[in-house]
Amino acid sequence: MNTRTNLWYALLFLTLLATACEDDKGTTPVAMLEAQMATDIPADTGAVTGDPTQAPPPNYTLYSLRENTIIADADSNSTQWDIALAGTTILVNGGISGPGQGEAQIVSGIFENITQAPESGYVADSDTTLAIPKGSGKGWYNYTGEGNPPNAIIPIPGQIIVLKTADGKYAKMEILSYYQGNPDTSTPVFADVATRPKGKYYTFRYVVQTNGSRKF
Repeated sequence: MNTRTNLWYALLFLTLLATACEDDKGTTPVAMLEAQMATDIPADTGAVTGDPTQAPPPNYTLYSLRENTIIADADSNSTQWDIALAGTTILVNGGISGPGQGEAQIVSGIFENITQAPESGYVADSDTTLAIPKGSGKGWYNYTGEGNPPNAIIPIPGQIIVLKTADGKYAKMEILSYYQGNPDTSTPVFADVATRPKGKYYTFRYVVQTNGSRKF
């Protein structure tokens, strides 16, 4: 085998090696964003501060997903908050509810398996409808009525809220509990209204994509 042939084989080997390396780079999985947890967020502060003519009303708890913290009522007319909680009602900071770019929709699926926000289908709060529907079976929860456990608010499994934050970033959110301490709702303690933990306390997990893309 002459020198020219040896050189040709060496170049071919280097070319194949470079291609293989590029393929490896192309198939490297993108790391999923880490979910954050919000625990026992009160959903009816009963506050009387602020201007009651502004939306949201002052008894809503304003919450920043980006900062994972409650926002003061005085900042209700700002883009510092992303969602507002009062009872089973959840507002987003957009439309009639705030000055932000907030919109939302309900997506059926497993939280971890929703790796990209939908491109379309979002709605903002309006005079006639909310981006996150309220009412038993219409959005994120069921009301059990005379069922077991009785008179309880139970999150519907697989109902994931995908939303745009006040600054237009994409987020996904799964409500885990409506009761203080995220209790086991299948126990006799919970079934008995006298021993049931207080309601209007949200526990939820969520992911915010801060780079502006729809990928989680």
